[in-house]
Amino acid sequence: MILIYSLLTLVPLIIVSATFYVTSKGILEHNVDQSFKQTMSETSDKIDGVFKAFANEASDIGDNLFVYTLLRNAWNPDQYPLSPAERAALTERVEAMLWIELGNMSKNIGDFVDSIHIFDVQGKQYFAGAESGIQYYDAIVIMPFEKQGIPEWAFFIDNRRLICNLQLVDSATGTVLGSLVVLLDPIKVTALYDSYESGSFFITNASNIVMSTDNPNRIGQLIPTQAMGDTIATELKSKSTGFKYVSRIPVSEASAGIRKLAVFSVVVALASWVAVIVITYYVLRKITSPLATLSNLMRKAQKENYQLIENFGSHDEIAQLCHSFNRMIMETKELIQKVYKAELEQKEAQLAAIRTYFNPHFLHNTLEYVSILAKSKDKIDRIPYVVKSLSSIIRFSISPGEAFVSLDVEMKFAKIYMQIHQYRFENRFEYHIDLPDHLKQVEVPKLILQPIIENAFIHGIDHIRGKGRIDIRAYESQFNLVIEIEDNGGSAQPRPRESKGMGSGLKGIESRIRLHFGNRYGIEKLQGEQGMVVKLLMPIIMKEPTDVPTEKEIAAP
Repeated sequence: MILIYSLLTLVPLIIVSATFYVTSKGILEHNVDQSFKQTMSETSDKIDGVFKAFANEASDIGDNLFVYTLLRNAWNPDQYPLSPAERAALTERVEAMLWIELGNMSKNIGDFVDSIHIFDVQGKQYFAGAESGIQYYDAIVIMPFEKQGIPEWAFFIDNRRLICNLQLVDSATGTVLGSLVVLLDPIKVTALYDSYESGSFFITNASNIVMSTDNPNRIGQLIPTQAMGDTIATELKSKSTGFKYVSRIPVSEASAGIRKLAVFSVVVALASWVAVIVITYYVLRKITSPLATLSNLMRKAQKENYQLIENFGSHDEIAQLCHSFNRMIMETKELIQKVYKAELEQKEAQLAAIRTYFNPHFLHNTLEYVSILAKSKDKIDRIPYVVKSLSSIIRFSISPGEAFVSLDVEMKFAKIYMQIHQYRFENRFEYHIDLPDHLKQVEVPKLILQPIIENAFIHGIDHIRGKGRIDIRAYESQFNLVIEIEDNGGSAQPRPRESKGMGSGLKGIESRIRLHFGNRYGIEKLQGEQGMVVKLLMPIIMKEPTDVPTEKEIAAP
């Protein structure tokens, strides 16, 4: 009941917590998305600002008079002549100027420049910085520009370096005099987005070719594809450079706050539930205690252990329920006593009817055997012995006393009965009894074997020409007593493999067994190797040891 009440409180609590979680999750996801976009916008503005500063510096270098003087001379030496000394002096000034500008860029913008190159129309190069040459000079020369004289960032890389290219144009004639190239080290450029996790930020061109990332092996390749469920992708396009800035934040990192919220919601729900359970336990303790006692006594009543509820000490509805239970228990006890007495009287009547049927039936069949002996002159002298044995069996069957005898006594009377038939058949009949010593004192109903032996003679041995035989075996199986009576009368004519039908004598035996011990016990008929086997199953109930009468005492008049 405590759990039920607590669950009733927990359900709305879960609904509230779930609603809070879903709403907060949406807000957090929106905030996270806005945060990522804001961070991405700030990073892109930062990178664009740096790239724009380098483009402006490139424009200033391109406006240098010494640079234009050298380039005009290379384009048209006749129109713009220079002596070798003048040209050498100008070359030295231009290269010095480039080194100065390289230092200014590192100081004012950042240490990102790898080298600065100036090319005239003849391909002659003036540079400052790293001595690594240009890898794609032809691509730089033929690179398209939207506007002449405006620096643009190349959509390709040169030795994995970012390229800022500026066409140097003669302002008077509009003729292209050469190119100014500023090469940025992509590894140094990563300092502009070092706040991102490794491998999560890329600078690409419009075709998704990586121009810069913190993994040098990725530069010049297509941006790696990842499952949409694994990352949260944010992408911005630079208006000044034409590059794309792409960030891919792992979902686990982005959802860290959401997971914390989920954990918080679960902890709050569980803590509230525990508090509800504790409060409910103390509030309902007085209610649940008598109900638990009542439930326990009802379970005992199901097992036929009837007890009354005592000391429930209240006057509420539960007390009324306890009073009703006590009245029900008392009425049930009275009803059980009545039913038990009625069943006993019915069982005694059935057993008496079976015994009443058995006595004249057994006497009639035995006297028939005596009549058969009387018709034979050779066997007439055996009639006194048969009658003597018969009288002992009749006296045993009608003697007052208990309805049970030991298995040893029952076997001795079965032996006397088979001796009566041995007088009749002489050497054409034999029997064998196998009774272990530890089973001799087991209680069995009186004269339980005689009808079965009689059935073996009537339906088996009387119909064969050879020597008849009856074997009686007693043994223990699964803590039960098993008695088998087997005859060899099956050689006279075939019988079905297993017979379910029983004569009235066997039915009476089975009724006696079931009335005494229950329906799980009884008789089973099976076809043996040579005849019929009747198997009796009864419980092992030991009888108090008594003086077992001898065969002479049984047969005494």
